[in-house]
Amino acid sequence: MKQHLNVSADAAEIVEDLQRAGFEAYIVGGAVRDLLLGRSPKDFDVSCAATPEEVRAVFGRRSTRIIGKRFRLSHVFRNGEIYEVSTFRQAPAKTESRAGKDHWGENLIVSDNAFGTAEEDAWRRDFTVNALFYDPVKEEILDLTGQGLDDIRDHLVRAIGEPALRFEEDPVRLLRALKLVAQFDFALENQTENALFSKLPCMKLASVSRLTLELEKLLQSSYNDRHLQVFHDYGLLQYFLPTIHAAWGLPETEYAIDLLYERNCRVEERSYRNSVSLAMAALALPFVEKALGREPGTLWENSPEASDAIRRVLGTLFKPLTPMIRMTLSAEHILLLQPALEQGFRPQLLRQRGFSHARELGFIRHAVAGEDLAPLVKEWGESREIRECRPEKEASRYPKKRRPVRHDRPGRR
Repeated sequence: MKQHLNVSADAAEIVEDLQRAGFEAYIVGGAVRDLLLGRSPKDFDVSCAATPEEVRAVFGRRSTRIIGKRFRLSHVFRNGEIYEVSTFRQAPAKTESRAGKDHWGENLIVSDNAFGTAEEDAWRRDFTVNALFYDPVKEEILDLTGQGLDDIRDHLVRAIGEPALRFEEDPVRLLRALKLVAQFDFALENQTENALFSKLPCMKLASVSRLTLELEKLLQSSYNDRHLQVFHDYGLLQYFLPTIHAAWGLPETEYAIDLLYERNCRVEERSYRNSVSLAMAALALPFVEKALGREPGTLWENSPEASDAIRRVLGTLFKPLTPMIRMTLSAEHILLLQPALEQGFRPQLLRQRGFSHARELGFIRHAVAGEDLAPLVKEWGESREIRECRPEKEASRYPKKRRPVRHDRPGRR
């Protein structure tokens, strides 16, 4: 299908260079989906007929790095940006048996480096809306599964092939299916939904390292409040973040979701930059208050006991996942500074590690409480591109987010 999509000039150049070298190449996956939905992609991935070594030969050793073991691909550097360039894959022939008594692990994929054709690559992907290819040279969309464009139009998440098998092959797909539901207001296609419910226990087979990477992506997303809500509604949260699942519906969790929502709105409005550690701190803050016997929204007094509680909450809230130590330490500094901010601004606070993030969390807390931020901006100084006009903010964010989003758990099985 002919259609012009506003892709990155560098990504289009990479595709053109590969085609000029004799290799079939396209922009693939989420970028094509996002552009068709009127969203701005966070990155542009390229898939091609060239092996990683051939990609490096096209762009040179200084501009290319081959990475990965389970899934080998190339990173191509252009104008300070990194572009992932993968080789067309076919469905892997071998899997690892982690079946045990439930036999659900017998189809688990542990290696995905069997190179193939563009059509084989499309059919081995997870969902039809993620299997669209775009040729920016010909300005042509390839829908090789035959259903991707229709499912984008109908806002449906449909697994490619047999849904239950696709979830068994890679349990992280369970999480990714629900991320699409949360972020784009998609619905699950009936068979995909039934398979998702039946295969949720397969989440136990996913590696901690891959789920930790998904957690970091979620925290960086400006839809993480909705992700957590949908994960809970569909029963996945208990396998992903069991501590938060156990506290769902309690005041501290409700307050944490409100803090995340406000943080996400400010990120979308460019009031402040995206920060994983800030999202971690926002999610953890109500649990620190609970640990210190405080009501949600009422800060603690600085003390050794408070410092211990912050470390303890950050050490347990995300288990069994293991966020990067530097992110956890940054979140700790953000939380430690919250009481100091409320005691009145002092110039020495500017020299404290993590002050900018801590100030932003202070703005978020007061915004959730419904307070005017203008006096605080005057006292604490401005965050990047801060916007003080709340009516404009309300008008811009609610059509996108509509917090709170409540997805009734479907009855189909």
